[in-house]
Amino acid sequence: MNKTGRKLSAAGRRPKRELIIETTVELFRQAHDVRKVSIGDIAQAASVSPTTVYNQFGSRDALIGEAARSLILDTVAFARSVLKSDLPFARKLTGLISGKISRASQAPDEVVAKIISQDRDIAPFIEELFRREVKPLWIELLEEGKRQGYIDASVDPDAFTVYLDVLRAGYAALPELARDWKSNMDLIEQLTRLTFYGFLTKEIDLFGKKESA
Repeated sequence: MNKTGRKLSAAGRRPKRELIIETTVELFRQAHDVRKVSIGDIAQAASVSPTTVYNQFGSRDALIGEAARSLILDTVAFARSVLKSDLPFARKLTGLISGKISRASQAPDEVVAKIISQDRDIAPFIEELFRREVKPLWIELLEEGKRQGYIDASVDPDAFTVYLDVLRAGYAALPELARDWKSNMDLIEQLTRLTFYGFLTKEIDLFGKKESA
């Protein structure tokens, strides 16, 4: 049992690797400081030996990486359920944003930092998941937003996906954003607003096309 008395172990009912990952995520969510959660703590809560944990993952950092993957997959599954729902576009968008923030706020900073910084251990996993599942979902949302009049019909899907790639690369290049992000929610909200609205309140003929027409 863990510190709250909840039984986390179910050895023999599912693969030990899956059990250890789930236990790690649960203990991290409960801990005030995940750095104090040791391999021994995780092994005890999962009813396995520390040797089993090391045999499965090799190191604590690798286990944190698996916890980050688990959080990412959970977030993608949530996003898919929202986007495939019958909610109107505006509700889908607000649900995605609030849901993502809620899930991130429940995760330990060490795990969130690994995701945002996209270190070399987790970057290939994120890239493949984004290409295979996340990007098609964003394109689907783009087209729905156009149909419901929320998104400019002239926005090209290719330009939109490049925009998403630029945003992801930008966040990955600024790992300091991951530090103590929960106390920086004003900044997070400003960045989210800029992502969806830009910073102009009036349309400007930036390329002079109207004047030359």
